[in-house]
Amino acid sequence: MHRFPRFFAGLLAAAMLAFFCTPAHSGAYYKWTDEGGNLHVSDSLENVPAQYRNQIEKKQFEDKPSPVPYPSPSRLPDRVRPAENPPDRGEQGEKQPKKHEVAYTPYEGSAKRVIISVLFNGSVTAPMAIDTGAPGTVISAPLARKIGLFDEDQGRLVIATGGIGGKAPAIRTIIDTIQAGGAKCFFVPTTVIAPLSKSFDGLLGLDFFSNYSVTIDSNRKVVVFEELPIDPDHPGGHDQEWWTSLFKEFASSRAEWKAYREDLDKKVRESLRSIGNEDAEKKAFADQQYREAEKLFDKLDRYATENSVPMHWRQY
Repeated sequence: MHRFPRFFAGLLAAAMLAFFCTPAHSGAYYKWTDEGGNLHVSDSLENVPAQYRNQIEKKQFEDKPSPVPYPSPSRLPDRVRPAENPPDRGEQGEKQPKKHEVAYTPYEGSAKRVIISVLFNGSVTAPMAIDTGAPGTVISAPLARKIGLFDEDQGRLVIATGGIGGKAPAIRTIIDTIQAGGAKCFFVPTTVIAPLSKSFDGLLGLDFFSNYSVTIDSNRKVVVFEELPIDPDHPGGHDQEWWTSLFKEFASSRAEWKAYREDLDKKVRESLRSIGNEDAEKKAFADQQYREAEKLFDKLDRYATENSVPMHWRQY
């Protein structure tokens, strides 16, 4: 636990500001997921732990403007069209799954990413790249600020993630709703990082697609989201592994920061002296981190209760 405070102490005011003002970069980057399901990104192969090098993804981000500039949200047309031949009922009268088509902009670079217009919390629209290899959703700090995720009541837990030149701070938080056309996902755990590209504001990961079958029609330049049947064993649209891993993540963060805060208090008591400036800064940071971790955990617990998630799926 102690390695986290040593890394983060003093970063909240200075390093975090520099991190979130970092401009988009270009060149290759490497992406991998650790045993805890956490997404890591680095521009150097040397920063990838040896045990994960057999599953890394190397991708290329180019900061050249797209040949077809992405329109601003105010000029976006209605991008949802009815699917071709969308019968509401089958031959036997059974209900057919709904389909939602969303037009996409191909970013013509070496990666030829699929970029779609996404609505966050019903208020902010931004271009996002579809990344079916990413387990979770990742957005840029400027977009997070527009959505209001840095507001006091949101839950903003600072974490360490693989970044440019090694470890870099990021933010773990929750987005209430993410919507692409008629396809919508609720309660999306999200990692906030420095901008990856000038052409899009983040990566839409597998968590968003969990309740849809997704097809990319490159001829018509549309992404087709087909709703999957409701599974009674997936409360809130998620399986047991999703719920248990998220409870474990948030509960562990809360417990670790609480323990570290108590550790600092004990250190001061045992030294029989008043708390120094360095320890005061660490204590203030630990207090802040504990509160943010508790906000995230409370949000998750409320959402689990609303969706009747079994108690043995939860960790306290």
